[in-house]
Amino acid sequence: MPNSYQSWGRFPTVSQLDYPIRWRNNPLPLPKSPETILPFGLGRSYGDVCLNDGGVILTTRSLNRFIHFDSNSGVLRCEAGVSLAEILELCVPHGWFLPTTPGTKFVTVGGAIANDVHGKNHHCAGTFGRHLLQFELLR
Repeated sequence: MPNSYQSWGRFPTVSQLDYPIRWRNNPLPLPKSPETILPFGLGRSYGDVCLNDGGVILTTRSLNRFIHFDSNSGVLRCEAGVSLAEILELCVPHGWFLPTTPGTKFVTVGGAIANDVHGKNHHCAGTFGRHLLQFELLR
């Protein structure tokens, strides 16, 4: 049954089928064609990039595991549904901070990568993607 979703801008409201992804190795549910599929994190995009009117969204918020954090180098490996707030909770006590952050910490790593977010220090630190060592895209 479709549910109603909005982005952070609160317009428009669209009807989408949602399937939660709980573990990266579980097979993805394949909708009946011609439905389109779009990942959805915390829905904090100002525009409609996280909306798929009449289609299917894969909710990634349950992909919220930290895989490894090296407190000496600051290198973190995590899943796409981890929020920047959760990263800060982990890293700040060890003396680390994200090199660039958008206007809210309530976005997921997947959303930050997909939108290549930036902060007020964009002119010197660049965008979020500039600081990625690697990421894995599952299809």
